[in-house]
Amino acid sequence: MKSCYLIRHGKPDFPGGERMCLGRTNLPLSAVGRMEAALLAEYFPRRDVVLFSSPLRRAAETAAQFARPVSVLPGLAEMDAGEWDGLSFTEIRSRWPELYARRAHERVPPPGGESEAAALGRFTAAMGEVLKPGGGACAVTHSGVVALYLESLGEERIKIPYGSYVELAVEGERALGASPPVLPRPEPDERLCLLLLRAAGTPQRAVEHSRAVAQLAAGLAGRLGLDADKALCAGLLHDIARGEPDHAGLGAAWLDELGYGGLAGCVALHNDHAGETLDAAAAVFLADKLFIGTQRCTLEQRFEASARKIDTPEGARAMERRYAAALNLKKLAARKGVII
Repeated sequence: MKSCYLIRHGKPDFPGGERMCLGRTNLPLSAVGRMEAALLAEYFPRRDVVLFSSPLRRAAETAAQFARPVSVLPGLAEMDAGEWDGLSFTEIRSRWPELYARRAHERVPPPGGESEAAALGRFTAAMGEVLKPGGGACAVTHSGVVALYLESLGEERIKIPYGSYVELAVEGERALGASPPVLPRPEPDERLCLLLLRAAGTPQRAVEHSRAVAQLAAGLAGRLGLDADKALCAGLLHDIARGEPDHAGLGAAWLDELGYGGLAGCVALHNDHAGETLDAAAAVFLADKLFIGTQRCTLEQRFEASARKIDTPEGARAMERRYAAALNLKKLAARKGVII
């Protein structure tokens, strides 16, 4: 008995962030999708597999993360959603209310869409190519066609998350059944954090700053009796969304969506910690305020540099609030014998 793997691509970059009916609409991966693909490629259980992919961009970009030859099979593409393809579900509900409601309890194709029988037929034919090695292959594909295929093997219809895979038991060139979906989500460490930064496209200057902040944050956390490993990882990731509006909030949202909620909380607070409690987030907040780029500085120097960039009353008030929080955390640390 051997294994074959069906991989769902990472999360697409939905325009405006609103989910849409996505069949053949050819979207790229989002930042979260690129990170999901990187985690798949890095922590996939088999590195010697023959790799196949759907021709659609979101699947091809996921497969590219594996850095190995890829055979593209058109039959692995997602179901064609016809007139609904590329429309938001809000628009679909508005334009086709009766059909949309009917699909809640009856499996009928959208107007002009591909039938389940047609989709299953061409996907099964493509899987014949994937299974020819008799196992040891994987296919980067899509949730709709995978769900149909698993049903044809006698499995229940299941939800397959972005960036996950199912393992098929293979005998000869025949698939027998599948495992539940697996999401590669290893415990965070320095290597994983750097992997996520690369996948997210974080600017190199921000990465170098983050490495300096992370080392100081981990040191502060250790001296304060806090979780130094958490502070190290949160320090590395605190600017993962640098260059985007509200980069602290967006970076936290990315990490939370990936399943790293503990780190997300620290990243969310790296600009605006309340300054009342010493915790891992406080260590990251302080460490961030003790660097200008990769140059170590005092809190006074950092906030003086920040003040020169502010041109609104709201910005000035925010800076004053952050400075007060940093000074209070410095005072709390001093009470524990840690001089900053």
